Amino acid sequence: MPSLHRCRIPHPFLFPLIALVAFLAAGCATVPHGSATHIPDHEASTFVPRDLPASTAQLVVVADDGGARATVYALQRSPDGWHTRLGPLEASIGKKGFARIGEKREGDGKTPSGLFPLEFVFGYAASAPTRMPYRQATENDLWVDDPSSPDYNTWVRRGETSASSFELMKLPDHRYRHGVVIGYNRDPVVKGRGSAIFIHEWLEMGRPTAGCVALNEAGIVSLISWLDPGEHPMILMGDAAVAAAPGREEGMR
Repeated sequence: MPSLHRCRIPHPFLFPLIALVAFLAAGCATVPHGSATHIPDHEASTFVPRDLPASTAQLVVVADDGGARATVYALQRSPDGWHTRLGPLEASIGKKGFARIGEKREGDGKTPSGLFPLEFVFGYAASAPTRMPYRQATENDLWVDDPSSPDYNTWVRRGETSASSFELMKLPDHRYRHGVVIGYNRDPVVKGRGSAIFIHEWLEMGRPTAGCVALNEAGIVSLISWLDPGEHPMILMGDAAVAAAPGREEGMR
């Protein structure tokens, strides 16, 4: 991913993040986590990036709640505008919160900020309740997180890579029972900028991730059931610090 370029005006996707942070701050300042404010339909378009592709009619928004907590909303475009379809959904993110745009690094414990495509759904079962492309994860499936490997940030089969470090796609627990691949640092892949960024099921409520976005089982199943590849779904992630920073990430997607 290209380096961060400073300019006087934030990237267009930051404006909806600023609006979302302000909205949540106004509506949730005294509301406990897990009881976040619903985004009414007449407010939904406020949180849509100016440069969202015209083909994208589904947008997942991950808003910072402080620390390793976040709230997820799913927005749908229709002929009469944008509407909230899911959320608020309680979520966990990286143990060190959100990285600023362009500052995500391998192993830093942070969730990347930005606007990214949602590529495909994966899980342990042979099939899943989703219209998205689906890939079953088995004991022989790995995701390479070794920055020195030519297979960095890709899904491979055991025996197909010489990488010294990788993540099992079928874990001994339920975290990857349902998941969605976030297209972060995937096209092109930049060594060391972070890998294996997913939306997946959390291990337990409130437990931070290494950089992914984690939901409870009901939340992730609702999300994968709603996603439609024909709507070219994308995800917008970021926190208040990113929204306030006068930075710009060229070629962010």
